[in-house]
Amino acid sequence: MSTNRPAADIVIFGASGDLARRKVLPALGALGGDGRLRVLGAGRSDLSREAFQDLVAEASGSSELAGQAEWVRLDYGRADGYQALPSSADRAGRPVIYYLATPPAAFSSILEGLTQAGLSKRGNGHRIVVEKPLGQDAASARQLNHQLRELFDESQIFRIDHYLAKDTVQNVLAFRFSNSLFEPVWNRTMIESIQITAAEQIDIGERASSYDQVGAMRDMVQNHVLQLLALVTMEPPTTFDPADIRNAKAELLRAVQPLDPANAVRGQYEGYLDAAGVATDSRRETYAAARVVIENWRWEGVPIFFRTGKALRRQLTEVVVRLRDAPHLRVGGKRQRGITTLVVIRFQPDEGILLRIGAKRPGTPFEMVPAGLKLEYKRLTRRELPDAYVNVLKEILAGGHTVFPGAREIERSWEIVDPVIQAWEAQGHPETYRPGSWGPGLAADLVAAHGGGRWIASTDEPGTT
Repeated sequence: MSTNRPAADIVIFGASGDLARRKVLPALGALGGDGRLRVLGAGRSDLSREAFQDLVAEASGSSELAGQAEWVRLDYGRADGYQALPSSADRAGRPVIYYLATPPAAFSSILEGLTQAGLSKRGNGHRIVVEKPLGQDAASARQLNHQLRELFDESQIFRIDHYLAKDTVQNVLAFRFSNSLFEPVWNRTMIESIQITAAEQIDIGERASSYDQVGAMRDMVQNHVLQLLALVTMEPPTTFDPADIRNAKAELLRAVQPLDPANAVRGQYEGYLDAAGVATDSRRETYAAARVVIENWRWEGVPIFFRTGKALRRQLTEVVVRLRDAPHLRVGGKRQRGITTLVVIRFQPDEGILLRIGAKRPGTPFEMVPAGLKLEYKRLTRRELPDAYVNVLKEILAGGHTVFPGAREIERSWEIVDPVIQAWEAQGHPETYRPGSWGPGLAADLVAAHGGGRWIASTDEPGTT
C-alpha cells in the first residue's frame, strides 16, 4: 500500500444501504486500511457505532477501516441534524468527501443541510460525489447542477458514471487515437453502421420498487449508453486532459439529435409485473432500443443503434462497428461470398477488442470464412483488473476528473432521451418479450428498416467468440 495515498474523511450518506454495501465500502477496503481513510456513515437507520463498524468490516473486508468508522443518525430533511457531522477538515486539515449514496430524491435536502450547517465550502479541499441518475429529465438535471454549482466549485463536484471508470472504457481513447490503422477509417466513408449493446442477463431482482420508477431509458441510456456512444464517435480531443475529453464528448452529444419516438422500441419482459414492488399495471420498460442520428461531417448518414435491457440472452456490453464490404471477386466464374469486417469493442465479459475479418479456408478450394484477431485486455497486466468503483474512488481522492462526466454532457443527454420518455409515458403497455431472448421483435424491424441489417452480438458471430 502506497504511503502517498491522500488522507480524507469520507462521509457516506446512505451508508447502510445497498449501494454502499455492494460498491462503495468494498472499494474503500480494496484501497487499503492504512489509517489514512476514515468512514463516517450518515443516514436514517438507528445504528450504534459498533453495529456500523461491523457493517463496514463485513462489506469492506478491512478491520482497520472499520475500527475508525463512526455513525451519525440524521433525517435528511432536518437541517439541525447536520451539525452532528464531525468537521474533521477544520480540526486536522483533512479534506472531507461527501458521498451521496442515496436515492436522487434525497440529494436536494442533503445539499441544503450541508449548506445550512456551513459544511459546503468552496475551494477548501472538500468534495461532493453524486450518483446517477442525475435528475429525472433535462429540467431536473439543470436544477441539480445549478444547486451543486451554488455550493461547490466545479473542481469539487464529482458526478459518477461508474462505466467510465472501467479500464476497458478508458482504453477506447487509446484504441481510437493512438492507432493509425483505425483512425483514418473511423468515419462515414468506411463505416457501414454502429451498434451498441448493453444487455443484462439478470432480471430486476431486488431493485423492483426503485426500477419501476426509472426504467431502461433513464437507468442505462441517458448515462452509460450515451457516454459509450460519445467516446466511440467523438472528434479527437486537443489533449487527453479531463477538460478536453469532456469538451469533445459534449460537442459530440450536441450533434446527436433528440431521439425520435417513431424510431424507438420499448419492451417489458414476461413476469416483470409479478415482481414484488412493481405496480400490477406498470407500463415501465425493461428494454429500450432506438436509432441514433448524429448530424456532423464524420457520421452523416451512418445508421447507429443501441439496445439495452434486463433478462436478455447474455450478459454483454459491447460496441460493434461494421465496416463497408470490399468488392466481391469471382473465383472460377463464381462470386465469392463476402465476409463482413467487424471491429468489436467489448466491455464485459472478456474485456477486449476483436477484429472479425475474412480469411481463406485451409485446403485447395478458394473459400472465404470468418476469422478473428483478438486483444484480451486482461493479458496486458498480471494483476486482476480493478473494479470500476476502486478507480472512481482513487480519482476522487486524487482530485482528478478523467472518469467523471461534466454538467453539459449530463444535461444534453437528458435532452436527447426526453422526447422518447415523454412519448412512452403517454402510451399503453410495452411489447412483452420472453426472458432469455434478445428482446421484442419490433427491435429487429427497427434495425432492418434503417439500413442496419440485423442486430449483431459478437458472441453469436463466427470468428469473434
